[in-house]
Amino acid sequence: MKLKHKLLISLTTVIIIMGLFQSLFFQTRVEKIFENYLSESDQMRIEMMKQMVISYYNSTGSLKGVDKVLENANRMHMNMGEMMGMMGGSIQIIVLDSSGEIVADTTPKNMENKNSSVKEPLAINGKNIGTLIAYPVKSASVSRLEQQFVQSVNVTILFGFLVAVLLSLVIGLFLSKKITKPLTQLVAGIERVSKGKTNFRLSIDSKDEFSQLGDSFNKMTETLERTEHIRKSLVADVAHELRTPLAIIQAKLESIQAGALEATEEVILHVSDEVYRLSRLVNDLQQLSLAESNTLPLHKKRTEINGFVQAILSQFQWFADEKDIRLQFSEGSADIFIEIDRDRMTQVVVNLLGNALRYTPDNGIVMVDVKAEDKSVVISFKDTGPGIDEQKLPFIFERFYRLDESRKRDEGGAGLGLSIAKGFVEVHGGTINVTSIKGEGTRFEVSLPTQSESVSNVEWDEE
Repeated sequence: MKLKHKLLISLTTVIIIMGLFQSLFFQTRVEKIFENYLSESDQMRIEMMKQMVISYYNSTGSLKGVDKVLENANRMHMNMGEMMGMMGGSIQIIVLDSSGEIVADTTPKNMENKNSSVKEPLAINGKNIGTLIAYPVKSASVSRLEQQFVQSVNVTILFGFLVAVLLSLVIGLFLSKKITKPLTQLVAGIERVSKGKTNFRLSIDSKDEFSQLGDSFNKMTETLERTEHIRKSLVADVAHELRTPLAIIQAKLESIQAGALEATEEVILHVSDEVYRLSRLVNDLQQLSLAESNTLPLHKKRTEINGFVQAILSQFQWFADEKDIRLQFSEGSADIFIEIDRDRMTQVVVNLLGNALRYTPDNGIVMVDVKAEDKSVVISFKDTGPGIDEQKLPFIFERFYRLDESRKRDEGGAGLGLSIAKGFVEVHGGTINVTSIKGEGTRFEVSLPTQSESVSNVEWDEE
């Protein structure tokens, strides 16, 4: 059963239950109010007759003959009621003297229900002169009027109940469609995305949780679309990267087998270079996958970061001298110790410094700076190269991305250097950012926490 049908049935059921409850409640309440009204009216008449009996006793000094007074009063009340259309019945009276003897009895011999009586003592100046026993008798007209009134109330309630049910069906149908429309759109979107249409987007015109759900769904599909694009690009790039060295190796080996090429040291060395390139590519992809899934094992050691960076820079001095590049290092004002995996962070520094030197023209400057900031240490690499287009900055950390597509693969690498650097930094709990101005240079900043978090994939090595 669809949700809108469930909502409609639920709303109608609530209306029906409330209607039945109100019908029973109002009927009981009306009957009780009607009975209270008649009871109060009877009580007033009983009090009036009591005063008549007391007045009769004061005027005659005895209760004998009081029954005629009571009958006349009762008859007069009935006549007035018929003339004025008043509600009420008769009240039959029994009067007992002080000794308990019956001195007046207006009740008929065949009277039923004598159990419902009201006893009132008769007293004058504290002296007991007898007892008045009253039996209120509801007339047929009063019973008929009460029944008609209750039926009228029930009909009104029933009519209102039917109107409420009808309105609830109309309003419920409208609300159920309005409420379930976003869910219907979402279900349709999920079905389309499950069939591979990740470019589908929802448009929900509301300002409630459904709108938030639609925004989350759109963000999810955008992520899926981007992930799918990256996956396809990755497969294509990996296939392309593997195809070139495999084709070279295959061609060389087939030529050697056919006798067209002699297996000289130079040829074998060339084949070994291609094998090494394949091995390095596979290893880089494996390390990158582990880093991105946060499962890369780290062997952390307490390291003084100034000396660590300076030692790596010294190994690149020859490259800088070869291009007449001035390699400047600005270390922190004091020793800065952090826990890092030296091998992983060495690869990060090598990748970033190598890129800075590679893209900086002759007679340029590459500046490396180390400084402590709050609870982190920041290592920055600033070059005076050509800079990076603003449109390309968001993509430079993606796998196999090259700023200069015209560069040869044996010169520019496989395009994994920055991806690996980013993965290694993040697995240390740090961040890597880049800023660039076209024609002025590029600046990479690596921020590492000085207090390492305790994680399951960290192994601590003692000095």
